[in-house]
Amino acid sequence: MRHPRPAPARTRSTARSLAVCLVAGLTSVAGTAVAHADTHVRCGTAALNAAIVKANAAGKGTIVLARHCVYDFKTPYTGQDATPAITVPITFVGNGAVLRRDPGSAAHFRLLDVAVGGTAVLRDLTVEKGDVTGDGGGILVQRGGTLRAKSVTVKDNTAAGDGGGIDDRGTVELKASRLAGNTAALFGGGLAVESGGTAAVTGTKIYDNGARSFFGGGVLNDGSVTIEDSSVTHNHVDAGDGGGLWNDSQMTVNGSTIADNAARDHGGGVTNAGGGKATFNGSTIKNNSAGRQAGGVYNVNPGSTLVLNLSRVTRNTAGGPPGGVFNGPGSTVVNKHSVIKDNIPTNCSPSVVPGCVG
Repeated sequence: MRHPRPAPARTRSTARSLAVCLVAGLTSVAGTAVAHADTHVRCGTAALNAAIVKANAAGKGTIVLARHCVYDFKTPYTGQDATPAITVPITFVGNGAVLRRDPGSAAHFRLLDVAVGGTAVLRDLTVEKGDVTGDGGGILVQRGGTLRAKSVTVKDNTAAGDGGGIDDRGTVELKASRLAGNTAALFGGGLAVESGGTAAVTGTKIYDNGARSFFGGGVLNDGSVTIEDSSVTHNHVDAGDGGGLWNDSQMTVNGSTIADNAARDHGGGVTNAGGGKATFNGSTIKNNSAGRQAGGVYNVNPGSTLVLNLSRVTRNTAGGPPGGVFNGPGSTVVNKHSVIKDNIPTNCSPSVVPGCVG
């Protein structure tokens, strides 16, 4: 609370009066500092949960985790959440700490749940080994919730539904982070952005994630996604399309690399479907593979638009032609000075793709 500065005295005050005012003022300021002090949490899950409860009740908070501590959760706090749902703005200063579902636990739960009205700001923290029967193996961001993460690793989490690492129904910002080794039984091994959700991914590595069936080994987007200065590599779909990226809404990829991803069926690197618009600016799609068609990019369904701007689609492979870019009936490819070459068995044929030969 900010305290107003007292008005100048109209008459001369005694020294004693000044001293009393000074002490009162210092006490007031000190009280304010204590009210907004950070909460330092010792290395224990009960202490962390208590700190989240306290911050929720206070309307906001900053929680400083014990340096390099592994907060090992053996049971959920409630439902399928290891920690209390975040309902207010809370900053977590990670100090290299780990939030982990104990590998020996038989219970199914995620590590963090950001609920409506909540904002989780994560710094220098790892979230790992969550396992849920629904969506969001590591972190669930509900509609109306916000996740802002920097220098954060989300790894080795599993969801029986969507979003092995993160399921996003609200707003997600990832900077200088990693999504690695996460698995979804359905959609979005690393990150699933659901309808109405938005995500901005910058300077982040998305790798070794998988979807066991359907779409988006690395990222699935049903909402709005921007990926910039990032890499999407070595992700896979075991039975479906879009080994690296799958989009049916709005996706923009700037200055990024989509490489060494695999899909059993179509779109080893990228699938753009369902009337979606996917734009690649100054990006590279290379060395991806598909079991059937389009090791590079699979652009299908009426109304779908793929824009390749100053980008490269090279050295991708598929079980049948084309190995590079497939453009289905009613869908559109806009090629702005991009290179499509050295794909196997063909670059684009039998599809018609502007600026592509063979």
